[in-house]
Amino acid sequence: MAAAAGAAAVVRARAHLLRVAREESISAALALGQCSRASLFRWQAAFLQGGLLALVPAPRGPKLARAKYPAWLEQVVITVRLLTYWNSKRISAELRRRQIATVSEAWVEALFDRHGTARPSLPRETGPRYERAHPNELWHIDIKGPFFIQLAPGRYLKTWLVGLVDDHSRYVLGLRIDTNAQAVPMLSWLRDCIELCGQPLAVMTDNGVPFVYWMPGVMTRFGKTLHELSIRHIRTQINSPWTNGKIERFWAVLQQEVLDRQVFRSLADAEQALTRYAIYYNYHRLSGSLGFLTPAERFDGTPFTDRGFEHIPALAHLQTWLNELTAVA
Repeated sequence: MAAAAGAAAVVRARAHLLRVAREESISAALALGQCSRASLFRWQAAFLQGGLLALVPAPRGPKLARAKYPAWLEQVVITVRLLTYWNSKRISAELRRRQIATVSEAWVEALFDRHGTARPSLPRETGPRYERAHPNELWHIDIKGPFFIQLAPGRYLKTWLVGLVDDHSRYVLGLRIDTNAQAVPMLSWLRDCIELCGQPLAVMTDNGVPFVYWMPGVMTRFGKTLHELSIRHIRTQINSPWTNGKIERFWAVLQQEVLDRQVFRSLADAEQALTRYAIYYNYHRLSGSLGFLTPAERFDGTPFTDRGFEHIPALAHLQTWLNELTAVA
């Protein structure tokens, strides 16, 4: 309100000087001592072109030039937005790291607003954040399910997903689907993951079966196996899902990018899809939690070499279109 009142006062003062110059003389206007000859002439020219609105004072401070980008880049950003629902920060990072273009997050957000594709999200409630300093210090394991595969009309296969994620890097150490949630096949698979990725100092689980036995002091087969391997078993706090948040976040991403998008007709189809996604997640999907590095860059230093839309399941079919756009730019 104060700023508007101040601008109105400036406009009235300038309009008064222009009226004195017009009705009396330029000398009479300058004699009032409120402006220089150059300013008076500038205001006269502005008033002739735009009327009183042209006398509104311009904002003080340095004028920032608005970045201008080619039309093809706007097409790319909007297309990516509609196909992936990525936010402005992620799109900016993806374009930069894939060597498509360097654009700011603010410009992408302004483009969303201009084209009506902005979808503000509500803040999520989260618990305290923590992260181990090095890979293999802590692994998170969890079981998700049951998950039903429709083999035929009216015929379903009941399955469970088992995931294993490294705390420091978010690297998916293992991802499997099975027709039961028993410990025996899971422990054999866990030993395979340890052989491939190294032995962790600790493994975190929730308090469900088969990880924890209801009787205090009695270990499950899972707990006994960790004890034999000299791996510490950390159990989450009751009613505190964020304690095991790394694997919980992975389940949410898997649900959005695979389970909600694909239909499986057999156990083999599901196994293949999960294997493909684990490779994509580790080596090709940039993680905002890691400063838009891939989990593999954090886990073992595997370099990120993707260019364009290659290896992005939702965008790979647009690679030829992107090449054509950039070729004529």
